[in-house]
Amino acid sequence: MACIVWSVDPLAVSRLGQAEAAPPLTKKQLARIGIPAHKIPRVQQELARLSADKTLTHRELVMLADEIMGLLL
Repeated sequence: MACIVWSVDPLAVSRLGQAEAAPPLTKKQLARIGIPAHKIPRVQQELARLSADKTLTHRELVMLADEIMGLLL
């Protein structure tokens, strides 16, 4: 039983049942700043999650997209 508990992502479980937010940047915008096409969906998911509280500006989201892409390498 402990194996099952430790293998569950608590962040993913906390978002169960919530509607997914729209990504704040389009695929075209992300491609324009240099994000590879195969990484765009994952970057959009992370940006949507991070921008859910509406405290980040557009400029900060662009900077975060670049950092997220670097982490996905």
